[in-house]
Amino acid sequence: MNPKLSFTLGTPEHGWLPAELYYGNFYLPIDASDVLNDPAEELLHVVTQLQDKEQRRVTWWLEPAAYFFDFTKNGEEISLDILHIDDLNQESAEKKQLIRIKRTAGKILRPFHDALKQFYSVIYEEKHWPYRPDKNKIAIL
Repeated sequence: MNPKLSFTLGTPEHGWLPAELYYGNFYLPIDASDVLNDPAEELLHVVTQLQDKEQRRVTWWLEPAAYFFDFTKNGEEISLDILHIDDLNQESAEKKQLIRIKRTAGKILRPFHDALKQFYSVIYEEKHWPYRPDKNKIAIL
């Protein structure tokens, strides 16, 4: 029996976005910076536009470390590989795979879809999260 995948996005504060991922006994707390990218927008792109035989990456920058969520779709199955790197700015830094989750597309994407829907239902002050989402993509949620 496969464990349930759970993902939440918290309330950003001063350019830091908290998130949590659970999968069985695996727990990953994230506190991502807004400096290099908008991980919520990258995740929105995956959830709304991932095509078959395609891989998309979401980068969660922790300054200087980072997590990568690599989503790969193969038919109705999606693999989610979660990787960690100690220093995103160091080209020679090794990426370590923390977990690979393979499930049907709905079971992988639904928790992220729901978290994004909740996250984008609120407008945050620019000092807390400066990015504004693409309204067309949000409408797809």
